[in-house]
Amino acid sequence: MSEPEAIPDLKYLNTLLLEKMRVKRRPVAVTWCSDGPPPGYEPVQIVACGIVRAAEQGRKIYVDPENHDCWVGQYHLGFKPDADTYITEGGYLTDAQGFYTPEAARCNKQQSYSLPNGSIRALAAAPLDEVPDGVHVDLLICVVDPQRAMQIAGAASVRSGQFPVGELGASACSSIFAAPYHTKNSVFAIGDGGGRMHNRLDPGEMFVSIPRHHFRYVVELIENFRIDPQKMREVIMPSFAAKAKEGS
Repeated sequence: MSEPEAIPDLKYLNTLLLEKMRVKRRPVAVTWCSDGPPPGYEPVQIVACGIVRAAEQGRKIYVDPENHDCWVGQYHLGFKPDADTYITEGGYLTDAQGFYTPEAARCNKQQSYSLPNGSIRALAAAPLDEVPDGVHVDLLICVVDPQRAMQIAGAASVRSGQFPVGELGASACSSIFAAPYHTKNSVFAIGDGGGRMHNRLDPGEMFVSIPRHHFRYVVELIENFRIDPQKMREVIMPSFAAKAKEGS
């Protein structure tokens, strides 16, 4: 688990995303719960990745080893240390999707991130602007179009120089919940077929998952957002610079 650190006001961050960045879907706050779910959060019998959409709809919810509806999500959240090879080697992928070879399915699971076994007792989610006082937030997750994914997931890259991680092929629960834990980095992810379906992503949408220590970079990006096309052409385009010189 990451050490607690100061983060921007969550309601302010939510306002910036919705009103300045014009994110269309509600931002979600996710918590890796090492001591069980936060007070006031309700258990849900849904697939793990589905907590994103549930929280977008205004619910405070969690999944844990007793409350869930996906063995794969349980495995990637570290809830199933005894998961059998049918899950860990991707046999379910080959059986359910005719385009997967057994070798490719095994490679998929080998290359996918999972939270350490037993590291959390629940995974909780709530609307970003409705997180109860005292609840620690580990991730900000948004469903956005590619342009906003570039800006939000790339916020750290323009403030500290750290490029985000791009995920394609892994299960959505691996990409948006476990990948930021291991990489300690912002992640943009297409998601898998199931993750996209359960969260009702349009063809032009994707996930961004921002770890706690990058929240401030999102705020700084939005607060300092300015683009000067004239200046950009002047400093990078020889043809434009030549014409500008002729006109001076």
